[in-house]
Amino acid sequence: MAITANVNLGNGVTASSCYIIIPTAYVKKYAPENDEDSATFKLIYDVHIYQNKSDRDDYGRQSKQIQCRNVDHHIISYDTSASDNPFVLAYTHLKTNGYLSSIADV
Repeated sequence: MAITANVNLGNGVTASSCYIIIPTAYVKKYAPENDEDSATFKLIYDVHIYQNKSDRDDYGRQSKQIQCRNVDHHIISYDTSASDNPFVLAYTHLKTNGYLSSIADV
């Protein structure tokens, strides 16, 4: 899975038609804060942003990543009864990010 989107990098700078992937998405169980609480689950995922697909496919792709602190890493609540896999939920959440516009599935 991947998406393309315009990424607001801040200070009035926007990277257009970026190729965006989520290479890792996992669910982590957090211990309760005290005896009355129950454990909580969080979906944690990272995002890699590239100017285009050929940069992503390049052998030296790590050096071609575009950094955007508001898009790169997310931790969200996870419902254990969710039927979608973590990657589907991560992409669905990423598409609601306010720093992305003109989002399209690839």
